[in-house]
Amino acid sequence: MTVSIHSLELDYLGVPGAIGAYLVTDGASNVLIESGPGNTVPALERALGEHGVQVEDLHACCLTHIHLDHAGGSGHLAGRGVPIHVHSFGARHIIDPSKLLASAGRIYGDQMERLWGELIPSDEAMVHGLDDGDTVRIGDIELRAIETPGHARHHLVFQLDTGEETVCFTGDAAAMLIPGTGYVSVPMPPPEFDHPAWLSTIELLRSGPWTKLMLTHGGIIEDIAGHLDQLIASMGRQVEFIKEGLAGNADEGDLVESYRDLLRAEAGSLGAEMSQFDDFVTMSLLGMNISGVKRFLSLQSGNGH
Repeated sequence: MTVSIHSLELDYLGVPGAIGAYLVTDGASNVLIESGPGNTVPALERALGEHGVQVEDLHACCLTHIHLDHAGGSGHLAGRGVPIHVHSFGARHIIDPSKLLASAGRIYGDQMERLWGELIPSDEAMVHGLDDGDTVRIGDIELRAIETPGHARHHLVFQLDTGEETVCFTGDAAAMLIPGTGYVSVPMPPPEFDHPAWLSTIELLRSGPWTKLMLTHGGIIEDIAGHLDQLIASMGRQVEFIKEGLAGNADEGDLVESYRDLLRAEAGSLGAEMSQFDDFVTMSLLGMNISGVKRFLSLQSGNGH
């Protein structure tokens, strides 16, 4: 049988391309890559239905990591009989999401429900931990998990050989793209953002056998080298900018605004309309990145807690 891949638009907050998922099918077996957040489960059901698949027809859901935009809907799927495959470190947080919710709550505050919907626990029997090199085999579908830290230490990408090409489902390891532009948006969340580890992950992505990167945010990348070069350069600029702002004891509000101005200029030069930029590069993302870099720098200097 031929293995095919279908992109699923999750219509997150009405922004096309903001969050997607992928249906991998051989005609008899169906695997979902990413669940999306809890508030996009109805959109996921509609998108699956366009391909003649219901949630109950899914034989597995593979999560690249446990952040709410990628995994927040997993409990809804597990409750309907879909086995969940996730990094072994993250598995316990899918089973008991209390710490995950507390961590996210510190970033998003009273916007949690609006942004992510409900995160519900998954039965332990439905959650399967994966480590580097493990495979998920269902029918003619074989997905190889590859450990890719940097954005988060519990991050995996999944390699798939369709018989015609080899692709890589990258989660956030290859960051995010504003669709239709060349602008790579880099999410650097606390407490696990690690700049050197992410650079190593990028080189792994560069050297892999795949011809496409299947992003969760922004679509499909065929110019792998160009995308990764842009990611390295932008991430380096952002880390240095935030580092200098923190070292100068910049007012938090002023730092956010100047950081936003930096990114707006970069995005505009790469073809992004400012309305697109505002949809993808939110104030929550900016604050999260400043906190993530601050935490990383503190750990680097030995002052982390």
